[in-house]
Amino acid sequence: MLLSSKNDPKLYDNFEEIGLKSAIKNNDVLIKINLGAYQKNHPRTDMTLLKKVVAYIYNHGGKCAITEGCSGFLTENLITFGFEDILKQYNIKVIDVDLEECDEVISYGEYHYIPKCFQEYPVRIAIPATSKSNDMLYSNNIKLFFGAVPRKMYQLDDSDIPIGVPRPKLHQNLHLSVANLFLAIKSYSEFQYYINGGLAYNENIGEFILSDTFVGNNALELDLYMFHNFFSNCEFPNYLDILKTRTETVLAVDRSVP
Repeated sequence: MLLSSKNDPKLYDNFEEIGLKSAIKNNDVLIKINLGAYQKNHPRTDMTLLKKVVAYIYNHGGKCAITEGCSGFLTENLITFGFEDILKQYNIKVIDVDLEECDEVISYGEYHYIPKCFQEYPVRIAIPATSKSNDMLYSNNIKLFFGAVPRKMYQLDDSDIPIGVPRPKLHQNLHLSVANLFLAIKSYSEFQYYINGGLAYNENIGEFILSDTFVGNNALELDLYMFHNFFSNCEFPNYLDILKTRTETVLAVDRSVP
């Protein structure tokens, strides 16, 4: 399911239609955001949108935690970008994945390390920033999960990968690792809801504000929609083709089972 809205009342209607409203009642909610170190032409999760989602959760009987990998500085980064009042108002838990214990998950032959605490939250929401910057992959719902695993588990002793890449092991076979990590997260602690809105970046046109706020329950479907509608003048990422093929294969197998 994929829904869009141009205003807050319609956004909240969409939350109800997609099942988010009923899911969050009396539940703990985990929100994965994009809030890494500053990079020019690389937007972060829209803080206004994040505030709306957090308020909605608490107004409907839920509680939430916010997670991202920031080398132990997630709280400081949130405060820097104007989130201190919301942290205090709602007593939100902040989970920096770089400090968390993790479980090993094998996905198509790759070993991935997912924070154990993710399974403590029955409702999981992803709110990425949508972007395609120069010399970087198209990034939205699926690529968001590169920042959901501890950096210490993805280092290399010797590598020609550029200095500054926080998880160099993931860059050895980049598109496969994007797909494999997403499927590892899905099998271990699936995120059921995806929300896209706010500031975006396209390497060919620069920064722009997304026309609507988009809500979905299928990361691949929403990534494909966003790419074809806002990034069709960019190179199509191989990891989406990998996931499309794997999804189609699983569906074909399911149909063949009596």
